[in-house]
Amino acid sequence: MKDYIIRGLSHIGIMTDDLERCTNFYIENLDFHMMYKKNLGHVQCWFIENNGLVIEFVSRGASSLEGPVYHIALEVCGIEALVEELKGKGIIPEDAQIGKNPTFFPSGIKNIFFDGPAGERLELFELAQ
Repeated sequence: MKDYIIRGLSHIGIMTDDLERCTNFYIENLDFHMMYKKNLGHVQCWFIENNGLVIEFVSRGASSLEGPVYHIALEVCGIEALVEELKGKGIIPEDAQIGKNPTFFPSGIKNIFFDGPAGERLELFELAQ
């Protein structure tokens, strides 16, 4: 038995130069609502939601990343076990340690990023308990 569970898609992160225009499009046309906003200094993250589908718009800020899809986040329980299993398979994360941010979302989060086989950026995302 595994010591982790992938619960499903947590959110899709999309880079943008205009947070308001992007979020308003989904709110006004596709019945999304504002879920959460977080300012991380030079980068802002705005989360919108509709029936469990979450999109995170990320201000481009000082990022050198190209393209609109910034990352695909998988919601995980037992992130530490999954990261160790991936490392054991030679899949190395961007950072040496799992990030812990107690002020991101009301409960806090743990997260880490990996590159997928097509160059996509994958985030393992666990809400802190």
